[in-house]
Amino acid sequence: MGLLQKSLKARMTAYFLLVSVLVVVALASVTYFLAAETQKEMAIAQFDLTADHKEFEINRYISEQVTIVANIAELDELRSAADVLLAEETGSEQYEKAYFKLAEVLFLSTFLDYGLATASDLTEIFMMTKVGGRVFFSTQPSDEGEYRLNDQYFIKGRQDTFLQKVYPTPGTAAPTLTVSTPLLSPAGELLGVLAAHIRLSVLVEIVSRRTGLGESGEAYLIDAHNRFISTERFGEASYPRGVHSFGIEAALKGENGAGLYDNYAGVSVIGSYRWLPELGVALISEVKASAALAPANRFGVMILAVGLLAVGLLSIGIYLIAVRITRPILAVTDTTLKITAGDLTQTAPVLTQDETGLLAQNFNYMICRLKKTLDDLAEEQERSEHLLLNILPAPIAERLKHGEDTIADSFSEVSILFADIVNFTPMSAGLPAAEVVGMLNEIFCGFDSLSERRGLEKIKTIGDAYMVGAGIPIPRDDHAEVVAETALDMLEVIASFNRRHGKTLSIRIGINSGPVVAGVIGTKKFIYDIWGDAVNTASRMESQGLKGGIQITEATYKHLQNNYVFDDRGIVVIKGKGEMHTYMLKGRKEEAVNE
Repeated sequence: MGLLQKSLKARMTAYFLLVSVLVVVALASVTYFLAAETQKEMAIAQFDLTADHKEFEINRYISEQVTIVANIAELDELRSAADVLLAEETGSEQYEKAYFKLAEVLFLSTFLDYGLATASDLTEIFMMTKVGGRVFFSTQPSDEGEYRLNDQYFIKGRQDTFLQKVYPTPGTAAPTLTVSTPLLSPAGELLGVLAAHIRLSVLVEIVSRRTGLGESGEAYLIDAHNRFISTERFGEASYPRGVHSFGIEAALKGENGAGLYDNYAGVSVIGSYRWLPELGVALISEVKASAALAPANRFGVMILAVGLLAVGLLSIGIYLIAVRITRPILAVTDTTLKITAGDLTQTAPVLTQDETGLLAQNFNYMICRLKKTLDDLAEEQERSEHLLLNILPAPIAERLKHGEDTIADSFSEVSILFADIVNFTPMSAGLPAAEVVGMLNEIFCGFDSLSERRGLEKIKTIGDAYMVGAGIPIPRDDHAEVVAETALDMLEVIASFNRRHGKTLSIRIGINSGPVVAGVIGTKKFIYDIWGDAVNTASRMESQGLKGGIQITEATYKHLQNNYVFDDRGIVVIKGKGEMHTYMLKGRKEEAVNE
């Protein structure tokens, strides 16, 4: 199963094999069933023909025996001898002479050629009186003296020649077939009935002839009591309740037909069955189905073997075809793996001009489009990253990209700088908007360069005010020093701007150090901002500072006092804060600069 899942060639070959085998098996099965049906019909037709012939032979044989019995009864010598015997008193000397005379006449009439057929197939010939049915003569002397008053052959035989159907003999229950005919005196008066038992073994011999039955076939007769009409098989211990099968039961019901069924021994056979009403027996002809259908079996196996051989040969061809079909696909797959590894310069080879070649061409076009899309995405991502970093500090941007919804941090010690261009608003009122924006842009770009070089975090600009902090979002110990350096550099930026443009601009700068809270606010046009008393104090240092000066709080002064020069401004009343001790940063100490 793993190979089928991983190999298209294996799947194509396996699917072909599966379909082909199913087709071959179906073809072999249909062929077998058609051949078997044809073979069965041929066997049935043959059995019907054989059964017709056996039935004809049986009827001819029975007809001959009936004719023999009738002819014997019509012999004048026999009739005269019987008339004399019946006239004598039983046991007298004249009776004995008459008895032997009758025996002699009967012997001569049956076993010597008097123009009649021989009666060797009559097992017993006997004569019965017209009244009471007493047997007064028999070729089996032990039966003489018995009365057959209720036997059908006696009752019917007084009127005409009668053939009694096969019946069980009283005492032995052996199947018996008897023919009887009236026995008349020379004067034409009824003396009694002459009857004879026909030798059934002859019927068995006729039926058992193998002509038309083959080596495994058999034919047999069954009486109305489900018993074999055969001396050897009658009363066989294996079938104490008689023999039964579909064919036997159907024939005993008077039906004629043929078909496939299990015989009396439970073996599947093809059989023909028919009822012989004159004899009261069923004629069954059967052959084992395995033997009858052997040609169909051989033909079906041959078709299956040839089909499977053809499937095997075709499978090799299909595999080779599959290899050719999958070669372009494997080339595309190999290219796909290289592209997956990151090499977008790869292209799939176009090996054919068919659908697989078209697949390779479309794949290459897709890769080209994908590469362009990825380049565009990378460019857009870089632009977005740049825009994001212009808005937010890099560490904060990374946190947002990783799914952090709320960003708020506390910092115990940072320095904040506020810078404002003095009297810029009244001055800009008389200038064109583009010039105002250009001036601010040039000044603030200079401030931005300072902040980036010193590693400060620009917080925001408000009009002509500029706010920057150090120690956020990454804490640093020199936060006050870098803010002081930036403030001094800002004064140089304004001085340089004035020299270039002939302006007289000046700024106020305020600095404070202390704890703040920083975070991102808003979901649209969000900004990174800081809050806290330290921020408000820094703002007051700027707004209440001196033109062109840098006012710092005592907290910031403690960080800078050793390396910078200050003017002590003393106690200043700060709006909203009250009295505060502030300082004016003037510059760097020489020794600090030299260091």
